[in-house]
Amino acid sequence: MASRRSAAASRAPTLAERADKHKIYQLAVQSPEADIELIQHFYRSRRRRNAWRLREDFCGTALTLSHWVAQGPRFSGEGFDIDPDPLEWGREHNMAPLGHGAKRAILHEADVRDPSVESPDIRCAFNFSYWVFRTRDEMLDYFTRAREDLAEDGMLVIDVTGGTDSLSEEPYSSKVSGFELVWQQRNFSPVDHSADLTLTFRFRDGSEIDPPYRYSWRVWSIPELLDLLRAAGFGDIDIWWQDDDSEHGYRKTRKGANDSCWVACIAAFR
Repeated sequence: MASRRSAAASRAPTLAERADKHKIYQLAVQSPEADIELIQHFYRSRRRRNAWRLREDFCGTALTLSHWVAQGPRFSGEGFDIDPDPLEWGREHNMAPLGHGAKRAILHEADVRDPSVESPDIRCAFNFSYWVFRTRDEMLDYFTRAREDLAEDGMLVIDVTGGTDSLSEEPYSSKVSGFELVWQQRNFSPVDHSADLTLTFRFRDGSEIDPPYRYSWRVWSIPELLDLLRAAGFGDIDIWWQDDDSEHGYRKTRKGANDSCWVACIAAFR
């Protein structure tokens, strides 16, 4: 018995046990440089100038915001998230390395429906994070507050995915440097489009980060979101469809493409 305990105690940690879950998440699902280039493109297409102030909703580790303010002294912004753990990690690993530049970013442990300290030019919610609002009233309230919070010529940008794959409960995996991301939706309801999503990170030794990321959300469609954005007071709204052959990887469209899996962005202007 003693030898078994000794062997267990001397066991080398698995790759999952050695991994930093916040760093792994950033590598798996975030591309801050591309996202910043994209939202500036959306903004300039309407406003003919650069945006300077960004608000990142559901910011987590605030990776995108940190890259935003790192662009130069004119760039500033705020991040909102209710989870203190990724916020604190982001302060240490994403903001602190910016030195004095970090003072141009404010991280709030707060509900994304709370107002900004200073009205942003661009407000974004990516990785379908806003889908945690599962009812029409909740989503309308979020959009209404977002519009009121924007600068006079501000833009709200959100991403959306769809196609038959978005309703499936089959797991989907993709390879990232050093690990595999497994995305699986369970308990999907065709009545209200509610579902439970898990993101699991699996390593080459077979180990996984435990617990995985878990979300309860609603799979929203573009027509539903457009109706709610207009009800919230947004007038000019652009749909940008992911297209690898287009500039910046997205093209403006009024129709889209009926693929089994697609990704688009909605840019709504105050």
